[in-house]
Amino acid sequence: MNESRSKTGYQRVGAAIAALALMCVIFILSSQPGSDSDRLSIRFALLLFFFRGPEGARMLNNLVREAAHMLEYAALAVPVWLFFSTFRLSRGWRGIAAFAVCLLYAVSDEVHQLFVPGRAAELFDVLMDSCGAALSVAVMHLLSKRRMKKQRPVARAQLSEAECAVLEAFSAYLMQTPMTQVVEDPQEFVRVSVRHKILPMTAQVLLQAEQPLPAETQEAVRTEALGQVVVQTRKTEQFLTACRALQAAGVTPLCVKGIVCRALYPDFDLRISADEDLLVQPAAFSACTNVLESLGFTAVGTPKDGEVGYFHAESGCRIELHRSMFPQDGGVYARFNALIGDLFAAPLPLCVGQTTLFCPAPQQHLLYLVLHAYKHFLISGVGIRQIADIALFARAYPVDWQALFDACASVRLTGFLNAVLVIGGQYFGLQLSEIDAPQFCAETNAAALLQDVMEGGIYGSKNPDHLHSGALTFQQYAATLAGKRSTRLAALFPPRERMQRRYPYLIKHGWLLPVAYLSRLLRYAVSDHDSSRALDTADRRAALLRQYGMIP
Repeated sequence: MNESRSKTGYQRVGAAIAALALMCVIFILSSQPGSDSDRLSIRFALLLFFFRGPEGARMLNNLVREAAHMLEYAALAVPVWLFFSTFRLSRGWRGIAAFAVCLLYAVSDEVHQLFVPGRAAELFDVLMDSCGAALSVAVMHLLSKRRMKKQRPVARAQLSEAECAVLEAFSAYLMQTPMTQVVEDPQEFVRVSVRHKILPMTAQVLLQAEQPLPAETQEAVRTEALGQVVVQTRKTEQFLTACRALQAAGVTPLCVKGIVCRALYPDFDLRISADEDLLVQPAAFSACTNVLESLGFTAVGTPKDGEVGYFHAESGCRIELHRSMFPQDGGVYARFNALIGDLFAAPLPLCVGQTTLFCPAPQQHLLYLVLHAYKHFLISGVGIRQIADIALFARAYPVDWQALFDACASVRLTGFLNAVLVIGGQYFGLQLSEIDAPQFCAETNAAALLQDVMEGGIYGSKNPDHLHSGALTFQQYAATLAGKRSTRLAALFPPRERMQRRYPYLIKHGWLLPVAYLSRLLRYAVSDHDSSRALDTADRRAALLRQYGMIP
């Protein structure tokens, strides 16, 4: 890492020196009196157009001078662009910054000529300078993009050794089989497992494997995994206490995802859950809120899309209360609610210890898990644990596969569902031969989706490239649904309704929308991530949307 930083530092200094040197050359040429400058350009025209003689050279003098303007600033834009490429900026921002510097210097150079005998400030000269800089920036942008496309297949060709090891360990845990792969880098194995929130399960397999691990590494892995399990156990107890209190108050919410999926795993508390989701009838929402507050829960964050978060500081338990499982504001996901239907129509009892919970009917619940996974895929990424949840759910309950595929086909998710099921069959024991639906294709290439899943971590939130690419991926999908052409400009400047979710002050002060846009752009420009990688990730994930038929 230090070597990489040193190389970047040398490149930055070299580009800065080259840019300053060219600026000095331009300044010296602009400092020549008008008569001297004319003689120089005429001599140069004679060299280029010697066949036309002196008179022809004088006639072409203006052409030579304007071409010189363009060449000067085309040359200047190269080191300036290279200078900004050493910072964590996307190609677009590099181009904007390089062009802005060249434009400002061109203006200052014309102002400088006001003080040189026989010279004047010409707006046309600034225009020619700008054209030269813009042409050079465009060429650099295209060359950089072409280089990245050549490198991308190599960089994205396969999973890392640690990702493969974690995937095998997770599969071995769920299938209750021994792990055969040797873990070359235990520390990276732990990091990838934490990224996917499956460390207690993968650690159990790793510690039981025949592979010898240093005693210090074993202790560190065991301590980290045990700590997560203890925290999860405490949160689970508090959640069950809350569910019993709600039922005693006459409120019977539905448990969705979290604890329902955890009950499918070999060891309940090894499957970590950041929060628990409760679906509440709108009429019972206030009563549910009162019960939670009486137990010491406090509302956190800004209520959005019919969802309110509650946090219990003592236990660390977090509960998300939902009026509906997807936003009902008429956006992209609103149609998903109608697709899953009324989840309260036929609730299913689920016994966890001494507590009886209620959850949606299995067919509806499985469809919801698929739609929820796709929602997160659009936003930032779907984690391997979500795919395991879907596979285990399909193994545990009878599934009407035809109905599931028909529902997904109505929202163009057949390809995505096929890929998820193929991964479930490869790693999590899902019997693909039992899937009775003509739309199912066991030959679906799921490698690209698996790669995206393993890179992103849980919900894609552990990979900054996935997080920052989410706006572009979502915008492309939303634009397709609306019959519009998606552009990155639309992703950078989303409509006011979406901006209000991140900048609540826009709800009362809509006239501050330009300020919010500026804040958004500055946040992207100065954030500690490589914007160019985020844009490349967005392109790759958009290709996945097309591969699985989610967009044309």
